[in-house]
Amino acid sequence: MWESLSPPWQAALEMAWEAYCAGTIPIGAAVADTQGNIISRGRNRILDTSAPKGQVFNDMLAHAEINALLSLKLDQESRHTSALYTTMEPCPLCMGAFYMSSVRTIHFAARDPYAGSTNLLGTTPYLSRKPIRVVPPFDATLEISLIAMMVETEITLRGDSIITSRFFAEWREMSPQAVELGIALYRSKELRTRQQAGLPANLAFDWLANQVQ
Repeated sequence: MWESLSPPWQAALEMAWEAYCAGTIPIGAAVADTQGNIISRGRNRILDTSAPKGQVFNDMLAHAEINALLSLKLDQESRHTSALYTTMEPCPLCMGAFYMSSVRTIHFAARDPYAGSTNLLGTTPYLSRKPIRVVPPFDATLEISLIAMMVETEITLRGDSIITSRFFAEWREMSPQAVELGIALYRSKELRTRQQAGLPANLAFDWLANQVQ
């Protein structure tokens, strides 16, 4: 799977894996120009105790998209032609930050039925003014892999009781396969074992893709 992905997607996935390895929410993001060159990167850091200069950490606002956009050093015109790539559909916080960042295109690799908020576009006069382009998930195996990793992480952080929560019910309704894979990964500890062994992002996601039946 890895070799078929464009450099911006590889960068976003590297950030997601770095977040997973750091013990926080496994979401990564990257901004790229029209040639696919990586301009900035960011990852979830809500449980981190440090971050690169200018990024947010140890705070509930320390989301991947926020950190990628905070690291973006472009003039407004150049931002119009760049694109944000994120592994998970942005929440209301990140959707608002993206809209106000002057970046005009957003790609996301996995839907989020619980917090995903791309549907906010066009709902108010302000959110209807800019010519925003939203590119939805493009690969079912990648989407299942990312959701499964999210599920495994949420159970690890919150405990087994979350499996029967409303949070998981919404994920299960959208992608039961991904939720069951995430639960299986949590119980087997196979993904954690690979993380502890220092597996790089490309091999981790290729392995995850092979677990999707």
